[in-house]
Parts: sequence; C-alpha cells; structure tokens
Amino acid sequence: MIPPTVTPEMSDREPGTPDSSDSPMTGDQADLLRALCEEASEPFNASLTQREALDRIEELRDSLNTNQNL
Repeated sequence: MIPPTVTPEMSDREPGTPDSSDSPMTGDQADLLRALCEEASEPFNASLTQREALDRIEELRDSLNTNQNL
C-alpha cells in the first residue's frame, strides 16, 4: 500500500504580504508583556513584532516562575 501524501497547507495571505509574525505585536500581547515587564522590573519595548513579543513573554514567564520557586 502506498502511504498517503501530505499536501502543503495553502496560506490565505497574498504572496509578498508580510507574515503576521513580522507584524507589530497585538494589543493583547502588549498588555500582557507590559504587565510581565512591570512584575519582573524589566523595561517594556513597545516596538516588538508578534514573534518577538511571544518570545519575550515566554522568557519573562520562565524567569518569573523560576524566581517564585526559589
């Protein structure tokens, strides 16, 4: 039996359109990031992309959880 082939998912965005991860962070991301930065006494950078904001949120969450478990 021949295994089924996987067809790549087609994107809804037009060719040449920036990926959403390159777009400015969303309002929800900014709110969460601002709160985490305040809690961690870290500076808030409002110019991050969505991908950068996700990474920074994860870093801060990890840092705050580590500090709380000590």
